[in-house]
This record gives sequence, structure tokens and C-alpha cells, in this order.
Amino acid sequence: MTAFPLISYVITAAIRDRLIVGLCILLAGAVSLSIFMGGAAITEQDRFVAVFSAGSIRILNIVGLVLFIVFFIRRSFETRDVEFMLSRPIGRTQLVLSYAIGFSLIAVFMGVVSGACIMALSPHLISAGHGLWILSLIVENIIMVNVALFFSMILTSAASCAFATFGFYVLARMMSQILGIIDSDKGVLDADVLEFTMQVISALMPRLDLMTQTSWLVYGPTEKIDAVFILVQGAIYTSLILCAALVDMRRRQF
Repeated sequence: MTAFPLISYVITAAIRDRLIVGLCILLAGAVSLSIFMGGAAITEQDRFVAVFSAGSIRILNIVGLVLFIVFFIRRSFETRDVEFMLSRPIGRTQLVLSYAIGFSLIAVFMGVVSGACIMALSPHLISAGHGLWILSLIVENIIMVNVALFFSMILTSAASCAFATFGFYVLARMMSQILGIIDSDKGVLDADVLEFTMQVISALMPRLDLMTQTSWLVYGPTEKIDAVFILVQGAIYTSLILCAALVDMRRRQF
């Protein structure tokens, strides 16, 4: 179902565009800044550094991967690389799945590198929470790279693709706050239609607010969130997003 040369092409493009090198430099900068700011903490400097670094690294992963995918896909359409590849014995399904696998492999690599940075910061604090945090970051990266792939396929502007993907991410991260406002019943959302709409959206959106929590690095994982929840959520939403991208690609007229 996949074309290995296409997967290799995606990974080569990431190396050629200095994505991995650039993200590694940004990660090093975030870690250095965290260490500098941690020096101002009066107590528990190591925990402060770990938590601050984890939050920064999570955002850097998403921003870097999304921007690379958006501009890569839109450039491929504008230069007619996609049309050229489809003229070869490669189906549209193979093209989309190969892109998705290539981007997902890059997402996994950056998640592992980010996890290594966090563990190197405070090796004496390594616990099960670190392992769950790394796994959650990898799954979150995979979900978001496929979301970026989907929006890049259906929208024609790189800026609109980036805004749509980041909007999706922010909404998924704010889902607990939205549900909290609805459940509080303090008159903030008086319209029943609006409340129903937000509840439907919350059921369709991935719960990224429950994933990659920096508190796991200090207090360990909670009983409510485990590896099974993270993997199942990643598999479900990645499959749904890829199905939507495949449907759009198969109906597209070139």
C-alpha cells in the first residue's frame, strides 16, 4: 500500500530543508533557557527546569513539524510534483499513506530526541512519568502531522493551512476548559444550541489537553491516563484524519 521511495523522499526533504537540525538547535536553546531560568528558583530547581523545558519542547515540536509539512505539501502542489508522481505507477492512496508514514517517522524521531533532552536534564528524577510523557509526545506529534497533512491537502494557501492546523491544536488543548465552562452552568453559555455544539465538538476532537502533561515529570502518571488511553486515542484520530485526507485526494480533479 505504500511506496518506500516516497517515504525516503519525505525524510530526505526534511533533512535537505534542515528541519531536524533546526529543531534540534531550537530544543537546545529551549533547554539552555530553562536551565538559566531555573537558576533563579529558590527551591527544586531541577524540577522547575524539567517542567519549563517540557512545555517549551512540546510547543516547538508542534510548530516546527506543522510548518514543515504545510510548506512541503503546498510546494509539491504548486510545482506539480504531486501530478508528476501520480503519473507514475503510484496510486493516490499510496501517495497519501507514504506521505503520512514519512511525516510520522519524523514525528517519532523528534519525540524521542525531545524525550532524551528531558531525561538528560534531570536523570535522577527519571520515573514512569517520563516514559509516559515521551510516549504521549510521540503520539501527539503523529496526530498533528497528519492533521497538517489533511489541511494541506484540502486548502490551497500555506498560511490558511497553518492557521487551521494551529487552530485545531489550540482547540484540542483547550477542551478541558471549554467542558469546564459548560459543566459549571454559571450562565457563561446560556444558549442551549451553543452548549450542544461545543459538546459535539469535544466528542470529535482529540483530548490533547490530557496528553503530555508536564506534571507527570514531577509527580508521575495519574491513574486516569495510561499508555493504553494514549495509544488508542492516537490510533483512532490518526485513522480518521487519514481517511478524510484519502477521500479528498481520491475526489480531487487534476
